[in-house]
Amino acid sequence: MTKPIRNILFITWDGPQTTYLESLFLPILAGLKVAGYNAHVLQFSWGGTVPRDRRAALCAAAGIPYRSVTVLRRGGAAGPFLTAWRGAHHIRHAVQDWRIDTLMPRSLMPALAVLSLRRSVRQALHLVFDADGLAVDERVDFSGLSPHGLTYRLLRDVEAEMLRQADVVLCRTEDAKAILHARAGAGTNPEAFHVVTNGVDPQPFAAALSACPISSSSEFTLCYCGSIGEQYRLSEMISIALRLKGHVADLRFRIFALAQDRVAEELARHGLGGEDWITCQGLSPAEVPHALVQCHLGIALRQPQFSTRAVLPIKISEYLMAGLPVIGTPGVGDTATLEAAGVFRSAEAANLDRTIRWVLDEVIPQRDLFRQRCHEIARTRLSHQSTIGDYLRALASVGRGKDAPCAD
Repeated sequence: MTKPIRNILFITWDGPQTTYLESLFLPILAGLKVAGYNAHVLQFSWGGTVPRDRRAALCAAAGIPYRSVTVLRRGGAAGPFLTAWRGAHHIRHAVQDWRIDTLMPRSLMPALAVLSLRRSVRQALHLVFDADGLAVDERVDFSGLSPHGLTYRLLRDVEAEMLRQADVVLCRTEDAKAILHARAGAGTNPEAFHVVTNGVDPQPFAAALSACPISSSSEFTLCYCGSIGEQYRLSEMISIALRLKGHVADLRFRIFALAQDRVAEELARHGLGGEDWITCQGLSPAEVPHALVQCHLGIALRQPQFSTRAVLPIKISEYLMAGLPVIGTPGVGDTATLEAAGVFRSAEAANLDRTIRWVLDEVIPQRDLFRQRCHEIARTRLSHQSTIGDYLRALASVGRGKDAPCAD
């Protein structure tokens, strides 16, 4: 009989400016705790004590034990790989101290740390691999990693070995599920692969909406909330804002991002330095709901590449939960369903004229209606409760076997 899951160690690897642990995974882990699974966090990170202390405090408030391991940043790729290899030591101590029976590494570097454990230690534990996209392919698409180099081959080997050893594999899209199952190889049970959503907690957004009635002002605010980088197409976002400004004189564009220097450089390149209709500010996860509900339209561009087939942007869930319709890149996440529901339109060049007309003719005159519709759709389809349900179903499947069932 397979021993039950009681104590989970969630192992993650995050830079100082990412907030995935705080905004996405902590609510999930807290929900698992309510369902009887005791979650613990081991986070590999860098950037000093401030982000570490903030994350530790948030975990403590949620009743989730937390430990941090500093990632070595010197020596190019050697430092992170050495950290992951040494990470087995930290995992082993967490397993002993917290009586862990299930490891849940998120993405490839935590997976490498798990694979660095002695085989006898790994085999005594359940293994749930949160693949969270196609991480190595994303490095090829957006970070210049050569698909012919040693680092790529090593990370693909880590991915394949983890896919084969895991009791359960979590991914974000049906495309990712098919790709990862194929990479795991023949004999791997397709039922071990589960698609989970990136839901958000509706309560802070509902409270923010109640506290901030929609304004009757003629101002109309476009916003972006998220990371800044090549794949997020900041320059094109600014160009779209300029196009929209040509039709909406009172347009405001609010950029919520921590990389404010990079935003300022891009605005200057567009000749918009000092323009007061465009602003940029950094937000903590707790500040996101209140900031978003003061806007009217969200933008979510993504560079279409092979790796984006596995992406489910959390920002789309946040926009909709804040009552904002969304313009963005179709096919990144379940945008077809959202477009059919009338709350998403393509912002790609071939569709932009029609989308601007949709904003002018439907979104702006019906702000109240869109606010209600978007929030209700998000509560129904994109709440963290639905995500917790996805995780619970996946965890309940542990013990059914990793290997594909034999044909009769």
